[in-house]
Amino acid sequence: MARKIKTEQEKKKTRKKIIIIIISILCLIAAIFGIAHLLSKDEPSAVKVNILKQDENYGYTLTDKDSEYYKSEFDKLIDIIKANPIDEEAYATQVARMFTIDLYTMSTKINKYDIGGYEFYYSDKKDNLENTVIYGIYSSMLDDTYGTREQNLPEITNVETVSTEKTTYKLGEKEVEGYLVKLKMTYKEDLGYDKEGSVVVCKEEGIRWSVVDFQPTLEPKYDEKK
Repeated sequence: MARKIKTEQEKKKTRKKIIIIIISILCLIAAIFGIAHLLSKDEPSAVKVNILKQDENYGYTLTDKDSEYYKSEFDKLIDIIKANPIDEEAYATQVARMFTIDLYTMSTKINKYDIGGYEFYYSDKKDNLENTVIYGIYSSMLDDTYGTREQNLPEITNVETVSTEKTTYKLGEKEVEGYLVKLKMTYKEDLGYDKEGSVVVCKEEGIRWSVVDFQPTLEPKYDEKK
């Protein structure tokens, strides 16, 4: 029986079919791997922070990530500033308390750049606060952008106001009146963080009492050159 010899056209058709089959198989494999990758991909979503309360006149904001103790103290602050007339000493004292609670409640912070007490600090001195906190007590804080942090961080559960007294403070070239508030802090768990502090609060823009100085001691010392 004579062997059938394929024509050049038949050979081309055969090669074309083989190429199509190979491409189809490769496409199928790619599709399978793509679907498998999408199914196995478990990208965590970033933590969302929602505003619960906000006072536009003073710029104070409460969010859902704040601790329960902070939330209760925030309500006290709002009651004070809504009173007519405002008890200035009570207002200054509460600002010192809120600043301290927020600064040392590190468990609610997203990362070391999420500085506690920032909104209570004097505007022209905020850079000093940032440097002190970022390279100080927050320096070892792990990032929690996606809510996956496993790190034991402090949370203040109570602040005792030891005393509030009138004082003067050198702010730039001016000496201004203010309050020196001394506090003692209690934590959910003792992790070795500061348990007392002295906060100087001065009037800013004629309406807000803002923190201008904080020292983790009940016997603070001030540099006259500040």
